[in-house]
Amino acid sequence: MTALYRGIMTLAVPLARGYFWWRGRKASAYRERWSERVGRGDYPPQSRDGILIHCVSVGETVAARALIEQVIATYPSLPITLTSMTPTADNLARKMFGDKVMYRYLPVDQNHAVKRFIDALQPRAILILETELWPNLLAYAQHRDIPVILLNARLSERSARGYQRWGKLIGPVWQRLSFVATQDQATLERMQALGLAKNAGAVLGNLKLDAQVPDLIQQQGLNLRQQQNRFIWVAASTHAGEDELILAAHKQLLQQRPGSLLIIVPRHPERFEAVYELAQATQLRVQRRSQHEQLDTDTDILVGDTMGELLLWYAAADVAFIGGSLIERGGHNPLEAIAANTAVLSGPHVFNFETLYQRLDAVQSVSWVTDADTLSQALGRFEPTQAQQSVQRAREEFAQDYGATQRMFELVQNYLPVPKNEPHNVPLRTMKMIKTTELSTSHQIWFDSDFFSELSAEQFKPEYWQQHDAVVGAATGRAKAFFIQHGPHQILLRHYYRGGLVGKFNTDRFKREPIVHSRAMAEFALLLKLRELELPVPRPVAAHFEAAPVWGYRADIMVEVIPGAVDIFKRLSEAKIEAPEWQKLGIAIAELHKAGVYHSDLNCHNLMLDQAGKAWIVDFDKCGFKAEGDWREKNLERLLRSFRKENEKASAKALTFAWDEECDWPLLVEAYRSHIKAG
Repeated sequence: MTALYRGIMTLAVPLARGYFWWRGRKASAYRERWSERVGRGDYPPQSRDGILIHCVSVGETVAARALIEQVIATYPSLPITLTSMTPTADNLARKMFGDKVMYRYLPVDQNHAVKRFIDALQPRAILILETELWPNLLAYAQHRDIPVILLNARLSERSARGYQRWGKLIGPVWQRLSFVATQDQATLERMQALGLAKNAGAVLGNLKLDAQVPDLIQQQGLNLRQQQNRFIWVAASTHAGEDELILAAHKQLLQQRPGSLLIIVPRHPERFEAVYELAQATQLRVQRRSQHEQLDTDTDILVGDTMGELLLWYAAADVAFIGGSLIERGGHNPLEAIAANTAVLSGPHVFNFETLYQRLDAVQSVSWVTDADTLSQALGRFEPTQAQQSVQRAREEFAQDYGATQRMFELVQNYLPVPKNEPHNVPLRTMKMIKTTELSTSHQIWFDSDFFSELSAEQFKPEYWQQHDAVVGAATGRAKAFFIQHGPHQILLRHYYRGGLVGKFNTDRFKREPIVHSRAMAEFALLLKLRELELPVPRPVAAHFEAAPVWGYRADIMVEVIPGAVDIFKRLSEAKIEAPEWQKLGIAIAELHKAGVYHSDLNCHNLMLDQAGKAWIVDFDKCGFKAEGDWREKNLERLLRSFRKENEKASAKALTFAWDEECDWPLLVEAYRSHIKAG
């Protein structure tokens, strides 16, 4: 992705707004939710750290339905965000999945819009259906170390030439994909020729082959066919320029097969009205599905101007013409018609599904037409027995290809291990499960309902707990932290203070930033993630953000106290630490580093040992995940400096600090390096 591309996309934002406004003339929904198109919108904290699935339009959404349902069922603890580009796909997805997922538009591929969007969601993985590749999105996902998996991918020869032509402008998009599951070998080879790594792709089949027509819809289709008791054909996913040909063919067909019914289903909802007007102009009897629940037996043309009913029309029809093929649109997928046991007709322009149609043609399971005359002739020759034989041959041709949904789901699991409960039956907690209290747009509380059923801002003040005789201790450092007994839980309450020179004139205000990125919320979310990874860190309880008057914000965090744990500084101030314990400390740090976690202030005060000798690491303010680099060694160097500093201070004051660098440090480091090397 190049600077030129970024500049073009920045200039394209106002053009995109104009485009959606223009499309809104016929479909007003295009003019709504513009904030989502530029990556703003409303993203609740519970939507973070989950799975992002992108289905650009209706076809991809329908094809991925079983896969998405499997993801929802397998990852109940993770938030799932489903994005699309069209109101039609968005509405259909809402009907399919209800409140099980969050729905948003994918923003335009402008640098800042993409960053806002990804930063708001911070997904664990991005699943993209078919071939919707946006350079800025892929580049930023790679920068954030978020795996991007392209599923059910297809790439025609024409599209491949386009990517090759514009390759210098859009940059290395193929190299930024973590893995690609293609529908066929030809697609895989084209993508590899464009730069996809040999080990980053595999042919896993076509999700649409797994599409099953529900028994209820099959029965409804059969009932409609019996009620009408006449020849029915459906023209599915039609486009401007071929509707006229289809209507002309139907007028001719009525001369051969009087009483025949055409169900014409335009590809895009904004064309419903125009197609209805074209149908009326034929002087035939026309009904609109949206206005008539009951279909009259003398209707010649039914305009399918509703969403989500195409499977019903396939099930009701004797034969299906697949649109986008009489004009140079590249056709559409015929597999849903075959799944409904309906024979297939198509025009010659099927380059978007070239391999699929080649296989159908090889087993004589598609009838080719080129214009209104050949279409009406093919319909006139229809014979039920031959049609069912055609469908059966198609099913046999693709019999070995079924199972793409399961294969792709197993691929997803390679990148998304299923979260599990913590040891000792501590329930798993993710951002999806966290409760929030929004006192105002600039005052928010996050909390774990295992500790509190509700939480107020007053409860982040030590005075509240002192009044309830619940303060059982305090820890000193840059500032006091308070130990609180709350029912069976002991909790550490810590206010965030400024350090260094700034702290001398500004004790606790921080520069304003989005709430989700603020100090307390970021540490809270990170601890949740680290607990899920089974790292030795404390359990987060609550976080508090409050905008300060005039400038900045203040913040507080609560974490669960680790029973019986004592920090290493205090332990060394009392007695020597034995070799096994130093080794456990080294292993704990190695576990953190192996997970890619950077601790911004790794020192002897933030390392702890409990009564069982288990090592813990605490205080994750300003910490996070980092890519490969020399930061691990610098973390260890920082830790070593802290031991030396405390040793020097203790020596100067003639105090006990049982640290022997020549003996103790090698024990920690050797255990650390051995654990890192073990993988």
